[in-house]
Amino acid sequence: MTLSSPAPDELPLLREIYMESFPPEERRPWEKIVSPDAPDSPRLQVIRDESDGTAAGLVTTWEFPDFIYIEHLAVDSRMRGRGTGALALKALAGCGKPLVLEVEPESEADPMTGRRIAFYRRNGFDMLDYPYIQPPYSPELPWVPLRLMTTAPASVSASEISDLLHRSVYGFVDK
Repeated sequence: MTLSSPAPDELPLLREIYMESFPPEERRPWEKIVSPDAPDSPRLQVIRDESDGTAAGLVTTWEFPDFIYIEHLAVDSRMRGRGTGALALKALAGCGKPLVLEVEPESEADPMTGRRIAFYRRNGFDMLDYPYIQPPYSPELPWVPLRLMTTAPASVSASEISDLLHRSVYGFVDK
C-alpha cells in the first residue's frame, strides 16, 4: 500500500468512494478537494494497492506545524477488511508528526461508530476528552458533534486543535 497523487482518470472512482463513505454534513464539496483554490487546502492522496497499483481508497490531509489533520480517510468497500486503512495510517504516521482526526461519537443506534473508534484505537489513536463540534461545510448544513482522536494526546491541546481546525479547515471565525 502506498499513498500518491491521483491520476485524472482515477478521480471518478475516488469521488464515488468519498460520496458513499461520508454523509453530506461531513463532506467538503468535491470540487474543493480535487481543485483546491488555496495552497493551504487539503491534500488529496490515493491509497494504492501495491500488488497492482489500483486505487483502493483516498485520504485528505492538512499539514500544520504541530500535527497532520486527517480530514477524510475512506477505503473502497470492495477493499475493506484487508488492512488497507491501517497501512494508510502507518504511512501517514511516518511523517513524524502526531496525527489528528475527527470521529463520530459511539452510538448504540449505529454500531459502525464503535467499530471505527476501535479501529483508530488499534492504530495508535486516543480519544481526547473535549466537547468538539465540527462547523458546517456550507450554511445549509448543520454543526456536527464529533470527537477528536490523536496519536499523541499528551503533546497536543484539544482546544488549540479545535480552534485551528475551525479557522483553517472550516473557515469559521468565532466572533
